[in-house]
Amino acid sequence: MSSLPDWQQAIAAWQIGSRALDALETQLDQQQWQAVLDAIARCGGKIAVTGIGTSGIAARKIAHMLACIEHPAIWLSAADAAHGDMGFLRGEDLLIMLSRGGNSDELTRLLPTIKAKGTTLIAVTENPDSAIAQQADLLLLIPQSQEVDPLQMLATTSIISVLAVFDAMVAVLMNRSGYNKESLLAVHPAGNVGKVLREAHE
Repeated sequence: MSSLPDWQQAIAAWQIGSRALDALETQLDQQQWQAVLDAIARCGGKIAVTGIGTSGIAARKIAHMLACIEHPAIWLSAADAAHGDMGFLRGEDLLIMLSRGGNSDELTRLLPTIKAKGTTLIAVTENPDSAIAQQADLLLLIPQSQEVDPLQMLATTSIISVLAVFDAMVAVLMNRSGYNKESLLAVHPAGNVGKVLREAHE
């Protein structure tokens, strides 16, 4: 149990997160990152993003961001995938699978079907020896980071790193395609984003 005041504990947690983000510049494999970026950019089919637990929540956010910039992506529930939802996957599609440890049963049971369908599997994990890493067509190995919770078990810092990796990809993809405010307004007319974009367009 920490003896630091609450605010100092919060600062310490933010510092851990900051160091994890800094580590991406030096510890993330540039070639792996580039290969995943290029695969997303040239995908002629659908992009599904899946995970379980906190990784599943991150998968939903990543799929949303890709859809916002008109890369057809959906979040795939890992639980529902094994109950028929994998039926929409085809050989031209991409499946991005997020898992820190890479051995979750909900994900590994999907691997034979993914391989049989010929869907390109991208594994995003900290564990290069994991089941999903070994079966993947492309591996994006996330640098290991210290979690901020007292038990150092919950996906806190580690999930921030994953989201930062894909947020950077979204920014690059927008620049590549010349994606502009008019493009975004067409798919995001609601909320404050839509309001600001409409006012700027008038």
